[in-house]
Amino acid sequence: MMAGEVMTEDPGRLAHLLRWCGMALMTAGVLMVIATLLHPNRETATTIVAGESRLVAAHVVYTIAWLLVLLGLPGLYAAQRGRMGRLGLAGFLTSFTGTYLIAVTGNFGFLAPVLAKQSPAVLASINQYVPVVIINGLAAILFMIGYVLLGIAMIRTAALPRWSGVLVAVGAPAHLLGFGTAQLVTTAAWPIAILGSVCLGAGLGWAGYRLWQRPTASDVVGSDRTTAL
Repeated sequence: MMAGEVMTEDPGRLAHLLRWCGMALMTAGVLMVIATLLHPNRETATTIVAGESRLVAAHVVYTIAWLLVLLGLPGLYAAQRGRMGRLGLAGFLTSFTGTYLIAVTGNFGFLAPVLAKQSPAVLASINQYVPVVIINGLAAILFMIGYVLLGIAMIRTAALPRWSGVLVAVGAPAHLLGFGTAQLVTTAAWPIAILGSVCLGAGLGWAGYRLWQRPTASDVVGSDRTTAL
């Protein structure tokens, strides 16, 4: 009786957890698009001061979005890990780490308005400081490579909508490349950043909806059996 009760309760708890992970990804997908639309297309001392409220609001929304992604990705991978294989594991670990670093480095947006008002020269110096450049570059590389790998693994997973994987694989690099190009080279690239956020958000949200819609224990059980084979 005791063993039977445990077997009955565990699938229900697992389904509940997967449902929440799916909800986190759906919410994150919407928020990352809103954050990109709010964010100024160029960050200089002048534009930061002029658009302070938009910049701070954008980084608040970005922070929440990345936090929700970090909460949702483990559920997505756990439900499909056997079907995703080693590529999926590499994509999950790399995208998770990249997302974490993007969230951490993005918090500079909360300090930028203060520096822009009181010491614009310090603001420029920080952006050119070698350790900052290295960690920002590492975050961007891990983020883009991770989601490309994860997206490909999602495409190969029959249990997920294939186009959700395509959107993830295309959206992540488009978002960051468009974002970086707009900030460093020309604001003409900003629409690419917006389109990338829409693709990435839609891909993660679509996969999250699948997880929320059918968060059954068979997802993980079937995945484990595939791994065993």
